[in-house]
Parts: sequence; C-alpha cells; structure tokens
Amino acid sequence: MAFTYIYKRRIGSWGLLARVTVDVQPVDEPPREGRRIDDSHIWWLPPQGIPAAEEKWMAFGLGLVAGQLETLRDGADALWVRVDDWDVPMLTDYQEEVAAAAVIECLRENCGIDGVDIGLTFDREGNRHQFTWDGASAEQGHACPHSSTSGCTPGGRLTD
Repeated sequence: MAFTYIYKRRIGSWGLLARVTVDVQPVDEPPREGRRIDDSHIWWLPPQGIPAAEEKWMAFGLGLVAGQLETLRDGADALWVRVDDWDVPMLTDYQEEVAAAAVIECLRENCGIDGVDIGLTFDREGNRHQFTWDGASAEQGHACPHSSTSGCTPGGRLTD
C-alpha cells in the first residue's frame, strides 16, 4: 500500500519541506531492479531522476530502520519498499538529509515502526540545519555519521 507523507520542520525563520510517497509490500521475490539494504530482507527502489545525494540519504534512512521493517514481511521472503514520488517544493532551505528523515517519518506514521530519534537544530554560523540520528550526527555531504563518503550500514559499520 502506498502512503504519502509531508515532512515539515521549522526553526525560527528557517524551514525544511518535502513530500514523499512510499509503497511497502511483502514479496516472495524482490524485483530485479531492487536494491538491498545491507544484509537485510529489505529491498528498495528510489524514484526515477532523484539526485545521487538524496538517493544515498534515503538508503541511509532505510538502513537505520531496516531491523524494524523486517517485522512487516509477514512471512514473505522480502519487504519491497518503493519510493514512488519525491518532491521538494521549496528549495531555498533544502538539505539532502531531509530524504532520510522524510522516509523514516513516513514509515513511522504509516507502518507502525518506532523509527529513530531524529534531532534537528539550526547552526546559524554554518547556515545549515544539523541532524542527529539516534544521537549520532552526520556531516554535510556524507550519508553516514562516521564521516565516510561510502555510506553506513544499519549497525553503524562503514561500507565500501
């Protein structure tokens, strides 16, 4: 079933806004075009035409909740998470990290998972929002709180 979620956060006069549509289905065999999240039974597909940085952040967000998503398989061999739509209507304050936060929040609200604690502050000096993921911060341009350009697994291990 597909769900649409609008991610909106505002700190003072700065804000973040994005809309994501996610379809979640237990499947016996993941589609060939699917991308596996770490060693889990979770397979996903980003929307067509999404920038690479946003795709990495979506994968990072799914990796953070992959263990929780496993319970939604209902005996199937895999869970298929397809991001059908991604829209950022206001680019002025946008940051790629929103892709991870929006996907996690959509799944939390519509699929009954706990998600992760997503902290958000605004660094006036750096003119950027600062995200934390269950207490770990992620640096600008890196979809991993460990400062790696290669990404991160749900357990926090670095990947190639």
